Amino acid sequence: AGKCFACLCEDVTTKEIAQSVAEGFDSIELSKRYTTVTMGPCQGRMCQLPSIRLMAKETGQDLDAVGTTTGRPPWSTIPLGALAGRPIEPAKRSSIHAIHRELGANVMWAGDWRRAYDYGDPAGEARSVHEAAGLIDVSTLGKLIVRGREAGAFLDRLYPNRISNLEVGRIRYGVLGSDAGRIMDDGTICRLDEQSFYVTTTSSGAGAVEEWFSWWLADWRMDVHITDVTGALCAVNLAGPEARAIMSQLTELDCSSEGFGYLDGKRARVAGVDCLILRIGFVGELGYEIHYPAAHGEHVWKAIMGAGSGRGIRPFGLEPQRVLRLEKLHILVGQDTDSESTPYGAAMPWIVKLDKESDFIGRWALTAAAETELETALVGFRVAGGSVPTEGAAVMVNGDMAGRVTSSRYSHEVGQAIGMAWVPARLAADGATITIADDGHRLEAEVTTKPFYDPDGERLRS
Repeated sequence: AGKCFACLCEDVTTKEIAQSVAEGFDSIELSKRYTTVTMGPCQGRMCQLPSIRLMAKETGQDLDAVGTTTGRPPWSTIPLGALAGRPIEPAKRSSIHAIHRELGANVMWAGDWRRAYDYGDPAGEARSVHEAAGLIDVSTLGKLIVRGREAGAFLDRLYPNRISNLEVGRIRYGVLGSDAGRIMDDGTICRLDEQSFYVTTTSSGAGAVEEWFSWWLADWRMDVHITDVTGALCAVNLAGPEARAIMSQLTELDCSSEGFGYLDGKRARVAGVDCLILRIGFVGELGYEIHYPAAHGEHVWKAIMGAGSGRGIRPFGLEPQRVLRLEKLHILVGQDTDSESTPYGAAMPWIVKLDKESDFIGRWALTAAAETELETALVGFRVAGGSVPTEGAAVMVNGDMAGRVTSSRYSHEVGQAIGMAWVPARLAADGATITIADDGHRLEAEVTTKPFYDPDGERLRS
């Protein structure tokens, strides 16, 4: 009779396993080392069960008593309970989440957060923001308080633009860059007093930005304290031409354009709750971003909706917000940018202050980038007709892929499909034409470098 193999990888026969037991190696782990069974490339995936059965036969034990050998990469054993147990997917919810459910919101995942995608009519919600007023829950934004004698100098080292010269009560947009000058995150910085700044980040970048700040603080050892208040505070954005009238009903603050101008930040009571109000606008209309204790989340939301009930206010979700921000060509970090994007390519050269007195992270890389001709650039585009290209679709030049679509939506306000795309730098000019390859179709699009809606920002600053 021929040989009977228990392990093809190591050429171990059934006779050798029986011999190992006869010589006193009657444990599966000892037999493994005597015979090298399960020690081949398969690491027991093919031979462990036959070898266990042979050991059980030779020792007179059952399979449970024999046991198994220790699993090693690329495979390892796991308990069956890990496979049979209920999947647990942690979710974060703002303190206003229950109200969104009551209002019939379609809820989506946004990173770790559960957020309102829309309330059933995204086009109507966007229209309300343009024509009357809209309210969106933006509690998911990262929120950091940077406080200390050297807080301004600390932020100057982190951001490519100047922060230390920001006046108290004023706001500045900031793009956080890596050592290589690549865009990591963006948000706003409001100076609360001479030694305190309120920093907001993207929803997905909140934890990473806090870690980034803490990492450099440990290295630089500056007189600065960083407090993450993301979960402690709610935030809502009231936007639209009726926003000022609605705010005036809820606070004693002078909400006129002279008393509360664009990029002002003020502390005031709204519906009896102490708030920080930021006069900014991601959606292109007159807007107020209101930050306040999460414990009062529902109270302030209901008060704003009540005050705006006679002025056409509607809640709006993430989907209409994405349409509105596209109309203004406001970028989403991580969607319109990637690990190679710099402020120069993303059409934000104005934010880099290479003449800044202090050094800052990524300065050497951005200096080199400023002296290098761009290969690709981020631009806006519009497509005639109703065809909306798929996000991620290729931008073609002379039959070759030369870029990609990062964002696209149909805008009822513009009356066309609009979007943003990375294109060859030579095509980053108003009126240039690009071809988008989308699921076997070719779409002709016109490039624009200016916002589609209110290009001069008059409504935003009104």
